[in-house]
Amino acid sequence: MKLEGLIPPMVTPLDERRQLDPFGTEKMVAHLLDGGVDGIFLLGTTGEGPHLDYAVRTALVKTVCCLVKKRVPVLVGITETNLEAAASFAKRCKALGASGVVAAPPYYFQLTQEQCIDWYTELANRVPLPLVIYNMPAHTETVLAPETVAKLAAHPNIIGMKDSSSIIALFNKFRVALAPFRERFSLFMGPDEAMGEAVLLGADGGVCTGANLWPKAFSALYRAAKEGDLATVRNLQAFTTASSYKLYGLGQGQIGFLQAVKCALAEMGLIQNVLAAPFQPLDAAAWKQVRRCLRSL
Repeated sequence: MKLEGLIPPMVTPLDERRQLDPFGTEKMVAHLLDGGVDGIFLLGTTGEGPHLDYAVRTALVKTVCCLVKKRVPVLVGITETNLEAAASFAKRCKALGASGVVAAPPYYFQLTQEQCIDWYTELANRVPLPLVIYNMPAHTETVLAPETVAKLAAHPNIIGMKDSSSIIALFNKFRVALAPFRERFSLFMGPDEAMGEAVLLGADGGVCTGANLWPKAFSALYRAAKEGDLATVRNLQAFTTASSYKLYGLGQGQIGFLQAVKCALAEMGLIQNVLAAPFQPLDAAAWKQVRRCLRSL
C-alpha cells in the first residue's frame, strides 16, 4: 500500500460527558470526504489520542471505518509507552477495518536513535497492519534522524513517515535519505504552512490539522503542488498559512491550536466544543474571536 495525498488528522468529536459523539463523528467524516481527502488519520495529536481511554478510541475507529466503507484508507494512531499496548490496539484496529497504524516514538524517556530502531522494528514485526512512523519531537522529546528512518524504511511493514518537526531543512534530509525507497515508502508533511512547498519538493502529501476546517482548500493545494501549478500553490498556501497564524494562536499553551480548531468546528456546526481531560474549551470571549477569525478567512 503506497499512501499519498491529503490525509487529515481528524479531531475526535466528544460529547458533554467526554464520550464519543456519534453525530459529530458522522458530520466530520462527511465533511472530510466531501472535501476530497485521500485518507483519514485518527487518534493523532489533533485527535487527542493519548488522552482518550480505549473505549473512546475503539468506538471512534469502529464508527469511522463503518462510515468510510473503504472509500479511503483509515489510519489509526497507536502511540504508546508500552509495546504490548500498542500492538494489542493495532490488532483491534485491524478487526475494526482500519487500513494502517501510525506511531510516534514512545514519550516520557527520550530515546537514542538505536532505541528508536529497536522500538519500531519490534512494533512493525508485531502489528498486523502497515506501520507509518510519526516524527513529532515537540511531544515526544525524541527527534528521529534521517539515517534512522532510512534504516527503518527497509522493513517491509514500515510504509511511510509523517514529519511534524516543522524544520524544512530536516524534512529535506529525510527526502534525500529516503530516495532509494520512494516506490513503496511515503513521506508526508505535517505543518499546514509547509505542505504545498513540501509536495513541490517531492513529498507524497500532507497530514495537516487545518484540513479539518478547509478540506477542499487543502485538497486543492495538494493537487496543485502535485501538478506543479505554482500560482495556485502560492495562493492556497497563503490562505492555509493565514488560517493557522490567525486561528491557532487564539488558544493557550501546546493545546491552544486544538482549542481554536475545535471551537471553529463547533462554530461551523460540525462538532461540540469539548476537549479531552484535563483540557478546557475556549471561553465565550475567545469564541467570539474565533467567529471573527472565521469570517475574515
